[in-house]
Amino acid sequence: MQIKGLKLNKKKIFLILLSLGTAGMVVYLAWFNQSCLSDQEESLRFVDRRGELLGFYLADQKCYSAYCGLSQVSPHFIRAIVLAEDRGFYSHGGVNLSSLTRALFQNVQEGRVVSGGSTITMQLAKLLLNADQKRTIFRKLEEIIFALKLELHLPKSRVLEEYINRLPFGNMIYGIGPASEFYFDKSPAQLSLSQAVELAVIPKAPTTYNPIKNKYQLKARRDWILDEFYRQGFVSSHEYRRVASEEVHFNIRDSLFVAPHFIELIKRRHGNDLSDHKKIDTTLDRNLQLKVLGIVREHLQRLRPYHVQSAAAVVIDNRSHEVLAYLGSPDYFNAENNGYVDYAIALRQPGSTLKPFVYGVALEEGYTPSSILPDIRFPARGGFFPRNHDGMEHGPLRLRTSLACSYNIPAFYLAVKLTPQRILENLQLAGFSYLDKPAGFYGEAIALGSGEVRLLDLVTAYSCLANKGVLYQPRLLKEWPASGRRQIFSPQCAFLLFDILSDPAARAGSFGFFSSMNLPFPLAIKTGTSKGFRDKWAVAVNSEYTVGVWLGNPSGRNISQQVVETGNSATIVRDIFLILQEDWEQGGLPIPPGIVQREVCALSGELAGPYCRDRVEEYFEEWNLPEGPCSYHVKTRAGIRTVYPELYREWWQKNQLTEQAHLGGSREVEIVSPQQGDRYYISQALPLESQQIRFKVMGAANGEKITYRLNNRIFRILSYPSFPLFQLKPGEYLLEIEIAGERRDQVSFIVH
Repeated sequence: MQIKGLKLNKKKIFLILLSLGTAGMVVYLAWFNQSCLSDQEESLRFVDRRGELLGFYLADQKCYSAYCGLSQVSPHFIRAIVLAEDRGFYSHGGVNLSSLTRALFQNVQEGRVVSGGSTITMQLAKLLLNADQKRTIFRKLEEIIFALKLELHLPKSRVLEEYINRLPFGNMIYGIGPASEFYFDKSPAQLSLSQAVELAVIPKAPTTYNPIKNKYQLKARRDWILDEFYRQGFVSSHEYRRVASEEVHFNIRDSLFVAPHFIELIKRRHGNDLSDHKKIDTTLDRNLQLKVLGIVREHLQRLRPYHVQSAAAVVIDNRSHEVLAYLGSPDYFNAENNGYVDYAIALRQPGSTLKPFVYGVALEEGYTPSSILPDIRFPARGGFFPRNHDGMEHGPLRLRTSLACSYNIPAFYLAVKLTPQRILENLQLAGFSYLDKPAGFYGEAIALGSGEVRLLDLVTAYSCLANKGVLYQPRLLKEWPASGRRQIFSPQCAFLLFDILSDPAARAGSFGFFSSMNLPFPLAIKTGTSKGFRDKWAVAVNSEYTVGVWLGNPSGRNISQQVVETGNSATIVRDIFLILQEDWEQGGLPIPPGIVQREVCALSGELAGPYCRDRVEEYFEEWNLPEGPCSYHVKTRAGIRTVYPELYREWWQKNQLTEQAHLGGSREVEIVSPQQGDRYYISQALPLESQQIRFKVMGAANGEKITYRLNNRIFRILSYPSFPLFQLKPGEYLLEIEIAGERRDQVSFIVH
């Protein structure tokens, strides 16, 4: 060959080509763009307020992957993966010639590719180039050259770190971090020896060693690696025998799907702002979320015979305005009960839970907690007139009693007086903006829950009672500020509503003195039932937290009325608050400026006069005090009589009320809690220390010493009115009380 007088023979051409090839190889190996390492697609991970995983959205390749530093991985896994995949990893330069030669002979003998002889570095090269391409000799050469390049530019630790973050672990899981979370519900640093070795087995053949389907094959491979660990002195003989005797056990259930509805809510509200993030720090508390889930599922199991299939729950921190727990349904993956539907934001009829906002308007308009409302039938437009839940009419009632007992007739009366338009405006201000029909569409029944609301909005609205009447939109993301605030009620009005809803004596007429709504710390609580018993609600608030619960059926099927007797939404709220409220001395609200107390007649709500038998202390705004003494109780020649206003004549005659001039006799000393034959159940979802009952007695004199005996042994000796707490323990019990050595009462009860 001759080029412009230059004569080239084959040898010279070969040398030139060799030189050019060598130069090209040197340039190729010398130049390294580390951006190829950052091309790994990571899933969008959602973590709780402490950094624990809540859930994720798959990467574009429809897999779950997340990067994890080598220092965050258990040394057991590092040793196991090197032993399983490339024993000579720390001694070769990226390529193991003996392994390649052995693989070549095996492939020739079989007539097909059965072994690759690849080192960890070569496997990383394959993953970085394109793991899905067909295996050919040219593909293998490309991997070898790229592996050499990786070894020239990266330390062994970085090669290993990149490798373990790209390994396939089956079930759409890539990388040791997600694998550890998915299969064992823990970080890779917390892996035990057995767990680390089991995970190191999977990447060799993710289908063959699938932990869900093929545990026997996985255990055989695990035991082989353990044998190698023992031979090389990585474990003692005792530890080797212990781990080898263990069965393969994975903790997969729910580990990556703690709050799927909450994650979907974030995506719905903030989706456009999350595109540049790999990790989203949320306000949720994972531990609390799991406890709430456990409580709800336990109650639903008990309520199943009463046609209750689903529930939702929301917990808000009143100080930080953050959502701490969010349960859209008890099981997201239960298709039979439409578990994927988020009932925390589903529109449902709220029943009586809207009444506090009606009474709040009344208090703002000049009513007081002692204002008298008529709980009797009165003329109303349209022919509709509500009934109370007990079917009775109670005559003149103080506003406090009307709201606390959740009677329908007084609320309906206020709706007539205040007008539906005024009530609707307040509800819209409180966040129920979707109640957007004309006031006439809802009518006075808006006070009884004729519209539809969302549980999340209901809980948010109630939280204003703990924040001086100010409503804060709850935060879902930790570093993002609250989106806004609105003044719903004055601080004084908010305090009065809270005080009424947290008053056990005021609600005793409807719920009894010892209902599940009474807790050992201040708690304002309101329940609601929709028309036809389709929905059961409960919302509770104190200074620290607001909790709301909904019970119902996806199909809209009615709930059995017996649910009221066997445990309902209020009981779930109670159990949630028992795990939330660590200090039972906290939870109350400070009395705001402008609030004063006065003694009033329990019947008329007016300032107590000399002839009033029953008196109560009541809160008032100082500018809105009742005028004059009680006009219901008067003295005549026949003695003290009760004179009702003319409005109540028909009710008075119908109920044949008579007036006693005095109370006869003295009250017997008796046990009022527990009651004879009571049964208590120890919940598996609640801490044992929070499952206590208080023994209560009535009728003793102040300071009188009472001896409490439990199963014929002295339990406590206390001065009345102090009452002892009893930690629930399974068994049958006989409780007796003695005063001055004389037995006064006894009851038996059972704890299951």
